[in-house]
Amino acid sequence: MTEKIYGSVIKETCLKYTAPGGLNVFMLPMEGYSAAVAQFSARFGSQDNSFSVNGGEFTRIPDGTAHYLEHKLFESEEKDAFSLFAQTGASCNAGTSFDYTQYYFSCADSFRKNLEILLDFVQDPYFTAENVEKERGIIGQEITMYRDNPSWRVFTNLLEGLYSKNPVRNDIAGTVESIAEITEKTLYDCYNAYYNPANMFLCVSGNFDPDEVIAVCESRLKSRPALDIKAEPFDEPLGVNRRRTELAMPVAKPIFEIGFKMPSKNGAESVEDYVYHNILFDIMLGDTSDFFEEMRKNSLLNEEFSVGVFSGRGHLFPFARGESDDPDRVLAEIQRRIDAFKTVPPSKEEFERIKRATYGALVRDYNNVDSVASTLSEAALADAEPFSVIDTAAAANYDKLLEHLYALDEDNASISIISKENL
Repeated sequence: MTEKIYGSVIKETCLKYTAPGGLNVFMLPMEGYSAAVAQFSARFGSQDNSFSVNGGEFTRIPDGTAHYLEHKLFESEEKDAFSLFAQTGASCNAGTSFDYTQYYFSCADSFRKNLEILLDFVQDPYFTAENVEKERGIIGQEITMYRDNPSWRVFTNLLEGLYSKNPVRNDIAGTVESIAEITEKTLYDCYNAYYNPANMFLCVSGNFDPDEVIAVCESRLKSRPALDIKAEPFDEPLGVNRRRTELAMPVAKPIFEIGFKMPSKNGAESVEDYVYHNILFDIMLGDTSDFFEEMRKNSLLNEEFSVGVFSGRGHLFPFARGESDDPDRVLAEIQRRIDAFKTVPPSKEEFERIKRATYGALVRDYNNVDSVASTLSEAALADAEPFSVIDTAAAANYDKLLEHLYALDEDNASISIISKENL
């Protein structure tokens, strides 16, 4: 059965189809576009490092397992998936995040064949002691490369500063020591638990025939009983784990990232927090704000400064990042700015201006096939409606913005700094 979900703001219709086995498929055909994109995702990411199946005991797995599994799933006994996609001219890849793993392709033709390849290889794991061992050195080099990357380290150090129990604080790829514990049994156990149709979703956008997607799902999806998968609970305190982290690395100018830890919510509430904090931080600190202009004139910030919101399953925090010779001063000025706004809030006119800019950026995303597929995937991951973000932005109101402003604790912050290494 196919359900039509109409986005009254964007005036687009998303088709939702529940395939055999419980896989939810979200489709948004885009007339006039030549390309099509499909994203096949499992709710299994780096933070899923301990789980139970059907009420059994919790199984602890090594950090980095989800990422390791992603690498190995492209291989088969006969030919790897990259070779199969190359024959059709499609572009394919995959990625592991904190709370999901995604496999995707984009193509201008042979859509049905490419979708068959995608569903087939993700459902056909082939792990052996030999091929798992072969990957260990490759992933170990990747871990080392990221640990030598200042932009990545400033972010991961911030996560460690914000969270003390939440496994989002652990690096996506794990460590050289943790991946040494991964075996083919580890990968099969995690695959059989998490790569279940009921724990996955497929999002498709662009130039394709929805009936063809349904036909491929019905012919290619394997029948597997749904499992009750639960992540091991953790008691994450509201306060930050560490207020300040500094690491010296070879950078031309110190870089920083500041996060304001917030309670995590689910579904529509998480979408609301995401949208309102984006608008709020853009008003207070964004590149058109008085704050940014003053800080730039005082040589405390430059054009590398940006603000946003990082959110996912079990975590959400507004952030500010950039370069500065005095990152601690930047944090202090941001905290003063938030406190001042609580005394003298932004005007309704300023709110409406930033709201329109936010809404406009979201509308522009619907002109890009990849962005549309990603928007559908993000909504599915959050258990939210496909058009929930743009609908929430369009309906945002001033009073609710003030609620989010007054609920923000500017002191519940952590700063991560990468300072210049003394040579």
